[in-house]
Amino acid sequence: MAELSVGAAVGEGFALIRRSPATVLIWGLAQVGLAAVVFTLLSPVYIAMFEAFRAGAAGGGPEALQSMNPAVMQTQGLSYILDLFEVGVASVMYCAAYRAVLHPDQSQFGYLRVGMPELYVGALLIGGYMAFFIGLLVIALVVGIVVGIFAVMHLVAVAIVLGVAAAIAVIVAAVYLALRFSLIGPMIVEDGKFHFEDAWALTRGHVLQLLMVALVLLLVVIAAEIVLGIVFVALGVGGLAVLAGGLGSNLPTFFQQPPGAVFARLSPLLVAAALIWIPVAGGMNAILLTPWARVYRELRPTDVSATFA
Repeated sequence: MAELSVGAAVGEGFALIRRSPATVLIWGLAQVGLAAVVFTLLSPVYIAMFEAFRAGAAGGGPEALQSMNPAVMQTQGLSYILDLFEVGVASVMYCAAYRAVLHPDQSQFGYLRVGMPELYVGALLIGGYMAFFIGLLVIALVVGIVVGIFAVMHLVAVAIVLGVAAAIAVIVAAVYLALRFSLIGPMIVEDGKFHFEDAWALTRGHVLQLLMVALVLLLVVIAAEIVLGIVFVALGVGGLAVLAGGLGSNLPTFFQQPPGAVFARLSPLLVAAALIWIPVAGGMNAILLTPWARVYRELRPTDVSATFA
């Protein structure tokens, strides 16, 4: 059985940041740039909703709130397109991170590509989400019926214990399945093919180590969120204090301006936040995604084409 180093897997993203910071910045720039495009497209809709909401709150009556309906419907329509767009961006980023580990010679454009591997990974993300949602719905329905029967029989304690046990079992099963299939993405980037059975076989006997990798990455995310939360709160509070001429009574006055003027005044603050987020987004992609490609690289057979033919 191949050996798996948890430390080496977790450190792969940090090694990539040191080895190729330009690649990480390209990833962050691509994500932030696309987010800026989406924000630009949706900002007129949000401004219209904000104006209608403020008019209603100021005593404009139901008619003012009803004027939000076209903007709300437009947002709902765009949300489906944006969901697919986000899946596409995510699949491109996933494949780029895996490619940086598995095919380091393909470094053009920061390993970013749009091809069949990206299409397959996107389909995998959508299929995985649908399978999880449907499975969770079926389990919740069955457990709800059973728990309801015990509750009707006045066995409330049994119903509570059963509900809690079922919730824990679902979480454990979901984590287990996710770990067993966690290497499908890197395997797709390796040769452009799906390998469900091969991924299941390759992770056999390594679930505990994979769980350790996931837990360490979770701790990294929590630590990063704490630090970033402090930074962005400080930036936001300080920036608003400067733009509004102070906090307190000045802040409500600042937001009483027309929404377009508020967005224009906030634009330097948004630009500063975007510039900070570029290396953060690229770095988090490297830290969270490349470990799974490193795991696959350590566990894969020497002759991949012969074994996975």
